[in-house]
Amino acid sequence: MPMNRKLYPPNWNEIALQIKTEANWICQECDRPCRRVGESLAEFVERIQGWSHADLDWINQTAVSTICNNPTRFVLTVAHLDHDPWNPNARLKALCAPCHCRYDLKAMGLKRRIKREREGQLTLFQEVDP
Repeated sequence: MPMNRKLYPPNWNEIALQIKTEANWICQECDRPCRRVGESLAEFVERIQGWSHADLDWINQTAVSTICNNPTRFVLTVAHLDHDPWNPNARLKALCAPCHCRYDLKAMGLKRRIKREREGQLTLFQEVDP
């Protein structure tokens, strides 16, 4: 799902950079190394040469082709664990793109409900206090 920048705080880029830096540009779910801002694929490969990860087979020399053929797998993102991008007290986690997608897919029903509520729609079965 594309990011709606209007839902994020104005300083989101700084917040996200801080979370990624604190995670040392490593996915906090699967330990996949990820590219830093402005880092070319060649620089990334050089930095992680020999890195031990299930997706990177340095022995059979397929790691470089894996990275070059699937560069988006090595992009670090920041996930809102409560799925509310405006929450100033949000719990945030640095996740590679595949882990972030898996995390969001598990909560797709919740995300749809939050979006409907944000747009002013309520569910028919919402409980109301008497």
